[in-house]
Amino acid sequence: MNLTVIKRDGQLLVDSRDVAEMVNVRHDNLLSKVDLYIKVLTTDLNFKVSDFFIESEYQDATKRNLKHYLLTKKGCDMVANKMTGEKGIQFTATYVTKFDQMEKELTLPQKSVQIQSFEMQLIGVQYTSQILRVDETSKILMLEQAHKQHGVATSHLPVYVDEEVTKSLTALLKENNANIGAAKVNTKLIEVGILEIRERPSSKGGTKEFKTLTEFGSKYGKNLLNPRSPKETQPHYYESKFNELLKLIRYVDQKTA
Repeated sequence: MNLTVIKRDGQLLVDSRDVAEMVNVRHDNLLSKVDLYIKVLTTDLNFKVSDFFIESEYQDATKRNLKHYLLTKKGCDMVANKMTGEKGIQFTATYVTKFDQMEKELTLPQKSVQIQSFEMQLIGVQYTSQILRVDETSKILMLEQAHKQHGVATSHLPVYVDEEVTKSLTALLKENNANIGAAKVNTKLIEVGILEIRERPSSKGGTKEFKTLTEFGSKYGKNLLNPRSPKETQPHYYESKFNELLKLIRYVDQKTA
């Protein structure tokens, strides 16, 4: 017994000709029964016929245009409910199985693509956080964005509370009355391996440079994602270690003087 499920305009359907052949009845007799079902649905029950049956046409061997119906799963249910005996059982078992298989075939590839896309983005977050050496808060924010973009719940992600206060280099130099400019300090930090220069593609073409703390530099601060440019980082420094950092800069400055 062959029953082919097709998808048309978002609906899964079977041909009334296949149904008639499967249950061993004349097609015109099945059409008469469906016409009666439709009359009851529209006259007495006010149901939407297309949820059950969709009238269509086909050409026979002599090129005549003849009527047939496309049945939805609900339409098959209605036809099957009026059947008895072995043929009715076989038809019910077949159409239920076929519809379920088709639904799975249409659903699983879509889920697979979504899962693959989510996994690829998580891999991107992992490598980006490693390359940019961003802090834990920024990692969690990146993960939250990836989850929300794919409609995945974020309740399992940790809520990170960063107790260590960090500030920009300019702000800390000003607060500590350091008689040295941020540009000069950045140069010294690069010399001693606390900072390094990275490049990223520019939206205007070419590349753009930005500064990032090295693994050694993470002792004195952390890399925050730049809110104006998420593809680069902003080094921020721990208040508690800034005096130690200043001493290191001045020591290097004296050695190279």
